[in-house]
Amino acid sequence: MLRFATSLAARQGTLWIARWDGEWRVVPCDFDGRQLAPGFVIPPESGARAEVTSIAVDEDRRVWVVDHAAGRVRAFTAFGRELAGLPRGADDRAGSLADPVALDVCGVEDAARLVVASGGARRHALHVVRADARAAVALRPRDAEQGFPGLGRVAFGPGGLLFACEPASGLVLVWRDGQFHFAFRPPQGGTPRAVRALADGRIVVATADESGGALELLDPAGRLLRTIARGGGACAGELQEPEDLALDASGGSDRRVRVVVADLSGVRLSVWNLEGDCYGAFEAEPGRAAEGS
Repeated sequence: MLRFATSLAARQGTLWIARWDGEWRVVPCDFDGRQLAPGFVIPPESGARAEVTSIAVDEDRRVWVVDHAAGRVRAFTAFGRELAGLPRGADDRAGSLADPVALDVCGVEDAARLVVASGGARRHALHVVRADARAAVALRPRDAEQGFPGLGRVAFGPGGLLFACEPASGLVLVWRDGQFHFAFRPPQGGTPRAVRALADGRIVVATADESGGALELLDPAGRLLRTIARGGGACAGELQEPEDLALDASGGSDRRVRVVVADLSGVRLSVWNLEGDCYGAFEAEPGRAAEGS
């Protein structure tokens, strides 16, 4: 079962951070770590303390939250007013969003679509569903007989692509237009922890291993183009057990794309470009600019 200390989302040049500081709080920042607004606290549902494992922000600035304690996907405005969200699932069947652990979102208004990953070994662990909770479609696993052994982070990509980390197998799974497309193992090994795709089809993957992990830029087939960052420890420019990543490609060129990785149990957020330059790091506490930025 996934329990992350920090989850990230990027939308329209804003980095959204969900972090634990005695309660779960979601705050918007710029990509240097400066807080842009007060953010809001995720309130408990039905008396249970909220437990956030993943967030996503859509084009309408709705913040979608996987609340593991509530067992469902909740939705909020950018100011923290709770919206309808998605219904709680109950069992391993198509259309049941049971035990959600990760999500991503694309599109606008009621036509927005969410991909929701359920935890644990199950056959119906990955669904695409509309924001109004209609038309939930279960995606076929890589192995129809074995099902999913356990999913992690998920992400929409360009051209109908969808990505899912499968830590149990060490693979990143890829679907196109709802059909299983292929799977790849990160070129330098390690456990895939988070994945994002650029508009041109290139893929950014964060992995964890005994050395700390790696941040890799891959081509659309999953082949290594560049190692952006390597594992090491707590030093700037190194990775230690990454948990999530977000990217802002609005700058255009590889030098201007910002990639933010949460590691060190979610305490540190480090910022790179796609050429491997590290801009510095800041703690997962808004209001503090990145060192060296």
